[in-house]
Amino acid sequence: MAGSNFFASPPLRARLAARDWILAGLFFLTGIWLYTRHNDFPSFYHPDEPSKAGQVIKNEFNFNHPMLLLQTTRLISWIRDSPRTQQPVTRDGRTASALFAAGAVACLVLLAAHLRSTLAGAAAGLLVLANSQFFELAHYMKEDPALAFGIAAFFLTLVRCWVEPSTVRFVWLGVACALAVSGKYIGIVVLPLALLPVFFAARAKLFPVAGLVLGFLIVFAMLNYPMLGSWGSLRTNVGEEIEYVVKGHKGQTRSVPHGVYGKVFREATNPAIWVLLVVYYGGLIVRRRRVHPAEWTLALFPIAFVLILSFSPKTHYRYFLPDTLLFCALAALAVFPLTLPAGLPKSVRGLSSPIFQAALGLVFLAALIKSGWQVGKTDAAFQNDARRNLVDFVRENIPADATIAQDKRVNLPNRNDPRHADSPYFLEQNILGKLFAADVGTMDELRARGIEYVAVSEGDYGRFFLTTHKPRGGDQDDFGRRRAFYEQLFAEGRVVWECPAGDLQYLQPAIKVYQLPAQPAAP
Repeated sequence: MAGSNFFASPPLRARLAARDWILAGLFFLTGIWLYTRHNDFPSFYHPDEPSKAGQVIKNEFNFNHPMLLLQTTRLISWIRDSPRTQQPVTRDGRTASALFAAGAVACLVLLAAHLRSTLAGAAAGLLVLANSQFFELAHYMKEDPALAFGIAAFFLTLVRCWVEPSTVRFVWLGVACALAVSGKYIGIVVLPLALLPVFFAARAKLFPVAGLVLGFLIVFAMLNYPMLGSWGSLRTNVGEEIEYVVKGHKGQTRSVPHGVYGKVFREATNPAIWVLLVVYYGGLIVRRRRVHPAEWTLALFPIAFVLILSFSPKTHYRYFLPDTLLFCALAALAVFPLTLPAGLPKSVRGLSSPIFQAALGLVFLAALIKSGWQVGKTDAAFQNDARRNLVDFVRENIPADATIAQDKRVNLPNRNDPRHADSPYFLEQNILGKLFAADVGTMDELRARGIEYVAVSEGDYGRFFLTTHKPRGGDQDDFGRRRAFYEQLFAEGRVVWECPAGDLQYLQPAIKVYQLPAQPAAP
């Protein structure tokens, strides 16, 4: 079938040289160095990290996500003999994310080496390593780098199985599938693709399906065995996650399909990468009868993945991370095209000329410089703690006996909040509010309780003013009440401190502190 009329003989490299593995190792070590820089900021700055650290500390899991991140964190904590408190465990979780991110880079280096050459592997590694979105997300104790690693490992093993099938390679493909599914539940999308090379692997004494299933089951069970004794919690929380994906999150939904990830793609890449992608996909079309089916699968996957994402009302730029990495790797391949088939018009065959290749090299260099500059900005942002500036303002300008109502993302440290247990600093002021400041009470109720200050974050209140969002069924009253609160606050309150959004939403969120006007005197 691999030699059918549609697919010509595969040009992919069946085996890698020692230099390819050494190169991947160097990129892996560089990734660890990059992704562990400045990742010691307080754990409560990220709204999800305290909960994840708490699961590891208590050895109790909610299964909102599979277990790859948490099990790896547990292993790192055991190796380091870390104190079982929030900040050290969060640090271990961030180290796990850095390891996954570096592993994803290494896998993509090897993948590009299989598809083209060692130089192509180096180019892909540089472009992925220099991606600022990836650089940022690798610093958090979140599942997205784990999913990215699983998908990168999957496509590496998929190509290896397809170009030179063996039972051992299919076992590794099953392992990679288990890693992808154990990263996040959406990783299940790779399972149907894993069966594709089975149809190309008919060979005596080869048992691809058995190897695939064996590798998957062993690794998935090793990572997710806590699920076996918690079926009730598993059903409840997985069902809750599915509801969020299908119906929306935090009381809001939006029409689908939507184009959110078009903007995410633009912000995560740059025009030079777009040019390289146009050249790459154009080359696929020109060489379509000579492209190996494994490369077609790789090239079409990020397009299918973003279409899946566009049909969910729950959105976030981090969900796009697998596509960001794959698009960067594919863009690098454009600099190393294969020989074009004979019989094409001269205008098309000119695309393989030395001048055109040199031009592509310059475009790649521009993409790398632009990406590296953005990574530099993001690295500097990790050293800029805007929230600490807010704490200094509160200490110096707001009475110690005052009460402050806050949105969750403002995150002023509160001794009564377990998320802030390991905070390096606390305030004397009384801090109220769990999700929205609007839930503490109406403006009149706040004034009646003597609350003069409200701290709000655009990351929280902004959702009530988006034209693309609407309340979910049954949440209209809460939506209207909260929006009315913020409208009144903005109209009547006086801004006493503010900072604009920075490059990192968790370290430099857009925050404003309002002082409420006094209660009008009764007539």
